[in-house]
Amino acid sequence: MKTMLYVCLGILALSAPASAQQEECFAVAMTNATGGGSLGSILFNKCTGNTWLLIRTQTPDGATANRWFPISVEKSEAITSNPPSPR
Repeated sequence: MKTMLYVCLGILALSAPASAQQEECFAVAMTNATGGGSLGSILFNKCTGNTWLLIRTQTPDGATANRWFPISVEKSEAITSNPPSPR
C-alpha cells in the first residue's frame, strides 16, 4: 500500500519541472485510519494549490487499484445580482 503511494509520488515528482522540484512543492497528509492503510491521504502541491485524494477504485475488468483523484474546488464564488426569494 505504501509502495503504491511512493510510486505515485515519484511519478509526480519526475513529471514536475526542475525548478518546482527544487522548491519541494509536494507534501502528503497521511490518514490516521487504523484499518485502511494510506487510503484517504491527501497530496498537496504547494506551488500550484492543487490537491488529490488517494482512493481505491475498481477497474473495468474487476481489479482494484489505488488512484489519486483531484479535489476540484471552484476558485471563484458565484455572485448573483438578485438574491433568491425566501419560500
